[in-house]
Amino acid sequence: MSRVLPVLLILTFILGWAHYFIFLSVTRSMDKNILFKNSLALLLSLGLILIPAGFLLTMTCYKKQTLWISWVGYIWMGFFNLLFFSSLFEFLIALVTAHAYSFWTIYFSVIIGIWALFNGLRKPQIVTHEMPAPDALAGLHLVQISDLHVGMLHLKDKWLSEIVDVVNSLQPDIFTITGDLVEGPYNEVSPMLQVLEKAQAKTEKFYITGNHEYIHGSGSWEKRLHELGYTVLHNENKIIRYNEAKILFAGVPDRMVTRFDRSLKSQPDLALFTNEKVDYKILLAHEPASRWDIKTETCDLILSGHTHGGQIFPFGLFVRLAQPVVTGFKQMGEILVFAHQGTGFWGPPMRWFSRNEIVLFKFIK
Repeated sequence: MSRVLPVLLILTFILGWAHYFIFLSVTRSMDKNILFKNSLALLLSLGLILIPAGFLLTMTCYKKQTLWISWVGYIWMGFFNLLFFSSLFEFLIALVTAHAYSFWTIYFSVIIGIWALFNGLRKPQIVTHEMPAPDALAGLHLVQISDLHVGMLHLKDKWLSEIVDVVNSLQPDIFTITGDLVEGPYNEVSPMLQVLEKAQAKTEKFYITGNHEYIHGSGSWEKRLHELGYTVLHNENKIIRYNEAKILFAGVPDRMVTRFDRSLKSQPDLALFTNEKVDYKILLAHEPASRWDIKTETCDLILSGHTHGGQIFPFGLFVRLAQPVVTGFKQMGEILVFAHQGTGFWGPPMRWFSRNEIVLFKFIK
């Protein structure tokens, strides 16, 4: 907590000014309504306190007793996002016209926020993509889940068990987890992962780490997933056979890993290298931006996550500044990059212009 507190104080200071901006924007045309202004000031002040409080309480021994505070704090984070950007839009409108309805941002944020909360709490959708591939790969079924953030709010072992049941119903040949599996300390979250042992794949189950595994830095998640029967790919590859085809699966830790452990590095070229002739190469990399790290090798497909599809609009616009693709497919040279929107969520349990998903890839001729 000592490492987190200074950063949290700075962020809270910035959020304080953002909340004040919302207050000024919303009340611009309501100078005479003192009751409304005071009520809004109280609501924004409570919201400002609840965001860091809800986060900090998840790191204490009282997290179960104060779970409701974390819920309210994270939900307010989502509503704040909607209020801030709608207020920013209102500010730009006010530069052009002096209309008298600045409080529209409240109605807008409430309506969209309720919808986003409903959408974020829904069960993940099964999304199917047909993938043209060499004839020998026709019929291969691969299931990808990503960004589960197990341990956050209600994303616990019961929820994870439901995800595993869906995966098993799809009867995949290959099952992959592409990072940000956990959200919380190792000794607390590790037991919740036991249900992953029940996930079934006809050929192989793969796992790579995301940045959140290293953010919490309290245990070896790679070792844990190996214990549960997964092939963990850490700058390495494994070649599997499907019919007469050879498919190389390579995997790297998140490209941010050096920030958390200087002895580690994400090396996709090393992971993809082989002297053996293969028919198809797939790189599992948590971030789509790992495409930029490939210099000497190549592959046919990158399966990534990390972006959450933007989760709540307009964050997807900012994610594009750091990632080449936010959701779906993008052809980058000879490599097709896919960005998974996430099976779970981080922060607000809300989604707007994105979805929770479990992705099934069907390889066809």
